[in-house]
Amino acid sequence: MTKVKSMKIRQAGVGMLEVLVALLVLSIGVLGYAGLQLRALDSTDETYMRSQAMAIAQDAVERMMANPGSSSVYQTESNWSGDPAATLPDTCWNSDCTASAMATWDIAQLKWYANDLLSQGVVRVEDCKGSSAQCVLVAWGGEALDNCQDANQVVSEADCVVLEVRT
Repeated sequence: MTKVKSMKIRQAGVGMLEVLVALLVLSIGVLGYAGLQLRALDSTDETYMRSQAMAIAQDAVERMMANPGSSSVYQTESNWSGDPAATLPDTCWNSDCTASAMATWDIAQLKWYANDLLSQGVVRVEDCKGSSAQCVLVAWGGEALDNCQDANQVVSEADCVVLEVRT
């Protein structure tokens, strides 16, 4: 009987070392969960940017198809350069436009949309590399449009969308 009493006296509670090990295991689990949450937020942001860029590229293609008489205006790369206006232009909103003026107005709107909806967004139409078609390129996050196409393929690591147009 004395042996049982002495054992109960020695085991009076949880040891400090056991508590520290439990806290270490718990903190590693919490840090892992926090890392997963951050990765999920990054993925959500990437998905949003990509879907907005695809919508802008699709809008550009539809505008080009709706105004075939001004394909040369859309295909001239210098028309896509320069900073977007602070507000949307109203050139063709309140008055009649020629096909060329409509194309210029479309370009101004598309540049404004890319800048407004995407983080540092830019848009341009240029010749597709490795194809005879035209490509609509939309990039965001400071990505240069020159990085969107390689010699014969689209660069998958770049933050951009490339949509091929056959007019």
